[in-house]
Amino acid sequence: MVRMSSSSSASGVNLTEQIENVFDQLISKIEQADPDFDPRPFLKQLNVLGRYEPIKRNVYFTKRYIEDYGISCHCKPSPGSSVVCGRDCYCSMLFSCCSSQCECDIACTNKSFQHRPLTKTKLIKTEKCGHGLVAEDEIKKGEFVIEYVGEVIDDRTCENRLWTMKRLDDTDFYLCEVSSNMVIDATNKGNLSRFINHSCEPNTAMQKWTVDGETRVGIFALRDIKIGEELTYDYKFVQFGAAQVCHCGSSKCRKMLGTTKYSGSSQNHRTKKKKRKTSCENCIQQFLRLWHPRQKMYVGCWIVDFDQGTKMHTLQFIDHHTEKFDLKEEEWHFLEVDSDED
Repeated sequence: MVRMSSSSSASGVNLTEQIENVFDQLISKIEQADPDFDPRPFLKQLNVLGRYEPIKRNVYFTKRYIEDYGISCHCKPSPGSSVVCGRDCYCSMLFSCCSSQCECDIACTNKSFQHRPLTKTKLIKTEKCGHGLVAEDEIKKGEFVIEYVGEVIDDRTCENRLWTMKRLDDTDFYLCEVSSNMVIDATNKGNLSRFINHSCEPNTAMQKWTVDGETRVGIFALRDIKIGEELTYDYKFVQFGAAQVCHCGSSKCRKMLGTTKYSGSSQNHRTKKKKRKTSCENCIQQFLRLWHPRQKMYVGCWIVDFDQGTKMHTLQFIDHHTEKFDLKEEEWHFLEVDSDED
């Protein structure tokens, strides 16, 4: 990572804004001088927006929020095993890397973001999708592949950058919306994760994790990946302008990217939360990662009952107390819990 102090980071912001303003003014003057001449293809040919600065960690152009959710584990090594904090680790279940508050030791395996295990990959040129990334190591299901890094910006900056790209007729987007008012933009700064292409049937997925109170995005394998296989994930693309044809080649291909329309407003462009279909038959005894609206943190819980009349689920938490929730209205994810001890 190009490690930057706060002063150099601020100068980087000003420089980026200055460059964007220069090109905006240049395009405006050219169009005024000759309305029949379109400078956008020429600027794209010069690869003005194609260069990027390699980094290893996010560079913040907005306030960096650190939240202490109080998540910790009490994992100990099993007899005959050196592995600590496997898939049954409480922190791992809640998408949180272990921290100094945990009782696990240096043998902890739930520190993918801190230890950054190196997965060898190679940049390739694809036939229809520009550059891509292929695995040079075998990757097992559930393994950490790479962190998605870039410039962390707010919604207003994101919207300004999108309009600038639209004026330049640029369709290469490297924007990942993490949460409200937090977007990772890998256009100018990033790592090889920015070259991972979309697929409607991907072999990796983005996951939002908490690392020492900071929200970060990792890419994890959805299944075993062979050497030489191209890495892909589902962009869940938000359309900004014309929809794009999908070239993933999957039998489950949706044919077009851009099913969700960008409205042009930082307050309105987010996708409306879809209500989940839940019923007694498909989730009793399932373990969840639930964002608790009162505690303002992720918690682990089991579904123990479902009321067909009220459509409310009864959830049992780690401390064995129970609460009722309408899961159609909450943010939650199913988590896999290994029942067999290795």
